[in-house]
Amino acid sequence: MIGIRLKANKKDTKYKLKEFLNPKYVYFKIDEKDKLLVKENDKVKMGDKIIERNYFINSSVSGKVTKIVELLDSKNNVCKFLEIENDFKENHSFKKPIVKTKEDFIELLKEKGIIGLSGNGFPSYIKYDNEIKTLIVNAVECEPYITADNVVCFKYINKIVKALEQIKEIFSIEEIIIAIKIGNRNLLEKIIPAINSYDFISVVQVPNLYPMGWEKSLVRYIKHTDYEKLPTEKNIVVSNASTIYSISEALEGKPLIERVITISGESFKKKINVKIKIGTLFEELKDIYKGYKNDDVTLISGGPMMGYSLSKESFVLDPSVNAVLALKKAKEDIATTCIRCGKCSDHCPAKICPVLVKDNINDKEELKRLDVSRCIECGICSFICPARINLREYLKEAKGKVK
Repeated sequence: MIGIRLKANKKDTKYKLKEFLNPKYVYFKIDEKDKLLVKENDKVKMGDKIIERNYFINSSVSGKVTKIVELLDSKNNVCKFLEIENDFKENHSFKKPIVKTKEDFIELLKEKGIIGLSGNGFPSYIKYDNEIKTLIVNAVECEPYITADNVVCFKYINKIVKALEQIKEIFSIEEIIIAIKIGNRNLLEKIIPAINSYDFISVVQVPNLYPMGWEKSLVRYIKHTDYEKLPTEKNIVVSNASTIYSISEALEGKPLIERVITISGESFKKKINVKIKIGTLFEELKDIYKGYKNDDVTLISGGPMMGYSLSKESFVLDPSVNAVLALKKAKEDIATTCIRCGKCSDHCPAKICPVLVKDNINDKEELKRLDVSRCIECGICSFICPARINLREYLKEAKGKVK
C-alpha cells in the first residue's frame, strides 16, 4: 500500500467524551442555491427543517430565528449563516419513521440531513441510492490526533450494529466490514462481542499508514479491487463510523443535529472529545478546552494533514468538522528549488505527479491531462518534499482551475 507512517498523538483523547449541548446560539451556513424554510422571529423546535438543499438541514436547538449574519466557516471563509437563538427548552419534533424499503431509507437520509462526517460532507443518500453488496464501516482515523470515530464506536457500538442490521435487511447487503487500524486492541475487544451473533459483519485491521482511511485505499486493501470515481461502481459503499451512528439516530427519528469532535493538540490546556450541537461557535467551548498553553498557536479545523488553518477561534462548527487542533506555530519553511527527487510522485496515493502540476499551474489543458481532479488533498506531497514546497496548495489551485 502507498502511504506514510505518522506519529499518532491520540492517547490523550482516545476514550474521553464530554457533552456541550447548550450553546447560546447556533448557526447554519446558507449556500447560494439554498431555500430558506424559516424567516426572522419564527419559532422552531429541535429537528425542524430550516434549510432545503438537495437534502434538508434541521435546527439543532429549539428557539427563535433571529437574523442572517456573516461568520467564519470551518474552512476559514467568511460566509452567510442563519442564526437561531437557543431557548434551552429542548422542544423537539422527532418522530420514529417507518423504514422498510430502499426508497424509505433514501428519503430518511434526505429528511434527516445525513451527510458524511469524516470531513467531506458528502450527502449520504447519493451513496446509498445504488445496488450495494458490500458496506465498509470506516473507523480507521488515519490522521494524527483525531479520535472522534474511535470514541463513537467505543461508546455506541451496540447502536451502530443495530443500524447495520437494519441497513443489511433493507438493501440485502452480502457483507459488512468494520475497518479499524491494526493495533487498536481496545476497540477490537469492544467490537467483537457486539458482532458475534452476526455472521455478515466482520472486522478487518488495516495497516497503520496515512491515508489508509481514504475510500480507495480501503477498497484496494479489503476488496482487492479499484474503481474510477466512486466505490458504488463496484457495488461497495464506504461510510465512516460517525455517519453510521448518525444513521442509527435517524432510524429512531433524530436528525443530524449533534456530532462528536476531537479537541486536541499540544497547545490546548485540555484535550478531549466532545459531543456538540451542530452550528455551535467554537469559542463557546472555552470551558471545555480551558484555553491555550502558549501564545503562538495555529488553530486547525480538521486534521494536521488535510485540515484548514483558522484566523480566529470564532468560527462555526458545521457537520464536516471532526476535530479542532491547537498546535504550536512552526517556523515558516522557506521553499527551495525542486531537486527532482520524485518523492511526491512515489508517495502519492492518487498516483499523480504533484511537481508537474506545480510546473504547469497556468496551463489548464496540461492540468487536465495530468488528471489533477484525482487529488484528495491529503498533503503527503508537501509533507514529504525535501525542498519544502507546499505542493498541496498548488494542487488545490489546479483543481479549482479545471473544475
